[in-house]
Amino acid sequence: MKRLFSIHLLGACAMIGAAYLPTAAKATELEPYEFKTAPAGTTVFIGYALYGHDDLFKAIGGPKLDDGTNLDIKLSIARLAHYFDIGHTLALIEVLQPIGTLDDARIAGQRFKHSSGFGDTTFAAVIWPVNDKEKQTYLGLTLYLTVPTGKYDKLQTINLGGNRTVYDPEIALHQGIGKHWSLDLTGDVILYGDNQAAGALGTQTLTQKASIQAQAFVNYAWGSGFTTSIGYQGFRGGKQKLDGIDNGQKTQFDEVRFVASKFITPKFQLLGELNHQFNVDGGFRQKVGFLVRGLYVF
Repeated sequence: MKRLFSIHLLGACAMIGAAYLPTAAKATELEPYEFKTAPAGTTVFIGYALYGHDDLFKAIGGPKLDDGTNLDIKLSIARLAHYFDIGHTLALIEVLQPIGTLDDARIAGQRFKHSSGFGDTTFAAVIWPVNDKEKQTYLGLTLYLTVPTGKYDKLQTINLGGNRTVYDPEIALHQGIGKHWSLDLTGDVILYGDNQAAGALGTQTLTQKASIQAQAFVNYAWGSGFTTSIGYQGFRGGKQKLDGIDNGQKTQFDEVRFVASKFITPKFQLLGELNHQFNVDGGFRQKVGFLVRGLYVF
């Protein structure tokens, strides 16, 4: 299902440049089969445990800083979703709330204070203009709204909260192919509000251009509720400025993902994911990430 969180390192990094704002962003991610629908009236609770290890930072066009660079991301996310009908169209509303820690943050040996607590809350609404179970075709349109409810200290370098509103319109397709195979395709345009309490003293304005995200999974259902998937995620755009001056950051990376899931009972599913980022420019590189998800259908 959906996970969304951002990490903002909002402070000057002297060895890179006095106006430099190191930022790491963990993108909006979908898991396989998310847009294969459930009947109206279904309520789903999903719990996530995530860990990410970042070992490299690269400014736009700059060198790779891997000596003395680190960031450990530990998050839990609670998500509640409900399906219902609007006339003859299936719809869904949901809310996601992360909580966690950002630990051992370093860039080229310069350390930053850790952050812990609640992240920003995300609300979402989805409709399925195409919901064809016979043809195994499901087309969903989503709007995600992330509001600045998370922990943010303008004088602290690293924060779980972003101190800005983020809008994410999304289109997603799930297409079954025969009895066992299926394909997931997703595209997003992520629009960022301004953070007006950024910079080393919390008195500057951070702006960011829109990001574009693409995701894909090829899935195989083995039977008895067990599935495996291999996926790709790509992120582009998102160039940042601090008081109108480029700060060397944007959202560019590619990621390969491996996922397996199993329905332990008809109502309870466990899912695990292993991922790795490459081709990173303008931020941290996540060398390895793990996700465990539990899903319960009411």
